[in-house]
Amino acid sequence: MAETIGLLNKIFMVIALIAVVAAAVNFAVRLYNDGTIAKAFRLKKDDNFTPIKCFKPSEIELSTRTYYIILAVIAVVGIAVRVWQFGAVPGGFNQDGAMAAVDGKALADYATDRFGTFMPAHLYAWGYGQMSSLLSYLIAVFVKLFGLSPITARLPQLIMSVAGGVFFYLFIRDIFGKGAGLVAAAFIAINPWHLVQSRWALDCNLLPHFFMGGLYFLNKGLSGKSRYTYISMIFFALCMYCYGITIYTVPVFLLAACVYYLVRKKLSVKDALISAAVYLAIAWPFLLTMAVNFFKWDTIKLPFVTIQYFSGSVRSSDILLFSQEPLRQLGLNVKALLNTTLLQKKDLPWNDIQGFGTMFLFTMPFFFAGFIEFFRRKTDGAKGLALLALLTGIWAGLLTNNVNVNRINIVYYGIMMFSVLGIYFVITEIKYLKWPVLAVYAVMGVMLVATYFGSYADTIKGQFYDGFGDSLAAAEESGAEKIYVTADAQGKGYSNVSEILTLFYDKTDAEYFQGKTNEDHGKRLLPYKQRFTYVSMSPQVAAASQNEDAAYVILQSDKGCFDQSKYNITQYGRFCAVTKK
Repeated sequence: MAETIGLLNKIFMVIALIAVVAAAVNFAVRLYNDGTIAKAFRLKKDDNFTPIKCFKPSEIELSTRTYYIILAVIAVVGIAVRVWQFGAVPGGFNQDGAMAAVDGKALADYATDRFGTFMPAHLYAWGYGQMSSLLSYLIAVFVKLFGLSPITARLPQLIMSVAGGVFFYLFIRDIFGKGAGLVAAAFIAINPWHLVQSRWALDCNLLPHFFMGGLYFLNKGLSGKSRYTYISMIFFALCMYCYGITIYTVPVFLLAACVYYLVRKKLSVKDALISAAVYLAIAWPFLLTMAVNFFKWDTIKLPFVTIQYFSGSVRSSDILLFSQEPLRQLGLNVKALLNTTLLQKKDLPWNDIQGFGTMFLFTMPFFFAGFIEFFRRKTDGAKGLALLALLTGIWAGLLTNNVNVNRINIVYYGIMMFSVLGIYFVITEIKYLKWPVLAVYAVMGVMLVATYFGSYADTIKGQFYDGFGDSLAAAEESGAEKIYVTADAQGKGYSNVSEILTLFYDKTDAEYFQGKTNEDHGKRLLPYKQRFTYVSMSPQVAAASQNEDAAYVILQSDKGCFDQSKYNITQYGRFCAVTKK
């Protein structure tokens, strides 16, 4: 399969390049024929001028009924591939998503994080690196309604991804027309990046979807209905609780958009001031949290929110301006930015799929063609927002050190906008190209889905600690008083990862974890710190605990630490449950 995908990528890249060059040449010939080029260079048109033969541009023309039938089919396909086997694929659970879910459960139960901090604006997470809070608050809603599970922990990401796709379609349709909107809907329905991130939980992956929602409503507001401008500020303010990089991206975007559209007289001073007030009314706890940690002020506890100081934070080292060698780091950042966008180099296993990239590897020629369509297309909408969105993503990549796909996720809707415009430019400039372009994306779309639910699903579950939850459940079902859990789930001695996975799968009560109670799951147990021990397994650990009423969650490679004549060892993935016979 990998060889087939590699071959198809080469063939489809050639097709994409030919299509883009042909459309660009045709467009240039049309400009030459109608005298546009001559006017641009102030040249006098020859009286014996003979037009060069070329194709006439043709917009996508469909009846209203046909248009919405096609749109409905696209929507069904796009949603289906995102909800099929949802919660089961990818198997296992990522540690960052598990942490967001554990804090979400604590918020649902006690309005605190797992440590007991009341309504935190930003989460403690791993201590050295904090976590944005919005995902946990959204998870808390579903936990309150349906309890904690892999499905409820991943539902916010799924819902916002689908919403982001809808906003993307509406944004393109409103600015560039229904034909471009239909291309946008089809493109995002089978987009590799959008599919992969929609099915697992990570706090920062909410950002692009809230940002896209803000862009949609801001365009509507700038198109004459100011109330939508205020609604857009709700989305942009909530972006601040999705990912820390928003502190130097979203305000910069809003300031640039404000100045540009004030000058263009599409935005009034009154609406700008009201919008700023709406934004600040929601975003101020996050902004104050950043100030508290920058100036090292004490934690601020208010009746409705906690603005926490994180003494162990090292996140400032992720920002270019705080680097020891800024110029050298800028060069590294440019390289990382290019690798994760234009070049689509292979990223972390949970961010992309080998052979498909984030946008399909052959999409970049269309991306560049999109600038032709962008600048030639006259619209009533605020099309400048598309360019500002793309530039905001590039800005994030330059200022954030050594980005990967999830760190620069704010850029991908911008890339998709120009890729869609490029595809639309090609298929409308030469109408006969729409079928080969459609075939290329249809073939790769089918292969993407087949790979995602096939070989990729088999591989990614190992990265998400598949089998850990089943091993823990088996150990607990043994009725053992104490449970020893491997500290090596992620790597040697990474006990904090093993602990957060245990808290997630055990659905541990936050107050039991904090030591405020010895009751959990309706039973009286040993105190949390006595019941659970996180340790690198060894024959010495097994021997020292053999007389205790204990069960174990271990790596498959540690089975030799236990005498199989005395213990039942049941394997789940690369983990095992060890219980006494």
